[in-house]
Amino acid sequence: MPACHVFWMPKAGNARSEYEDSFWPRQDDFGATSPVLRLAVADGATETSFSGIWARLLVSSYGRGRLTGDAAGDELCKIRRAWRRAVGQKPLPWYAEEKLRSGAFSSLSGLTIFPPGNESAGAGDWQATSIGDSCLFQMRGGDLIHSYPFSQADEFNSRPRLISSLDGGDDPEFVAHTVRGSWQAGDTLFLMTDALACWFLRGMESSEPVSERLNTLQVQSDFELLIDELRSTIDAEGKPVLKNDDVTLLRCVVM
Repeated sequence: MPACHVFWMPKAGNARSEYEDSFWPRQDDFGATSPVLRLAVADGATETSFSGIWARLLVSSYGRGRLTGDAAGDELCKIRRAWRRAVGQKPLPWYAEEKLRSGAFSSLSGLTIFPPGNESAGAGDWQATSIGDSCLFQMRGGDLIHSYPFSQADEFNSRPRLISSLDGGDDPEFVAHTVRGSWQAGDTLFLMTDALACWFLRGMESSEPVSERLNTLQVQSDFELLIDELRSTIDAEGKPVLKNDDVTLLRCVVM
């Protein structure tokens, strides 16, 4: 059984209720009753309205195995209707109504871990879908053996492709954004939203022990101390080494 933990934190200065990332499962309940484990993180775009709700709908849908293959288009329609119902429950001022018409946007990075086959104890396959700038990283020992969708820190930018809550937009083709790989017992699989993922890749490029720092986290307070430290550390260009953004880390060690 994989050993999985999730850690999260809102932007500095924001309340926990203002956190607009999301993750699946919502608690430390990682599929003990199912041989297939589905994990997901999403980053609701701050500049759009009700993006936190949209991010939660996306990870929940992925986690329940519904955003896959040919069924993904129909599922998107369903959760878009759910988003409209959720945001229409209370009246809004006119300026919020105007913004709402532009919809909400979110990244999504989902990981499905399959159990070992009959002839491959201690090894198995995984499948990942990533749209936007939330990332999957696979570590074996101290080596980064898979990085998706980005493999270099300079690939992050301010205009990633995101999933819209509006019908008729530029819908992602989930199959085109899906990759497959294999795991061995002891591998660590990380899912991260963009700010933390960018820091992680920059650290890997500089041979810094970023993977080890994330592997030593035991409880939420450890994560909060790390994030506070990174946000207050200034790099050679005079910038914080970690952008002040909502951050989410889902760590899974496969056995």
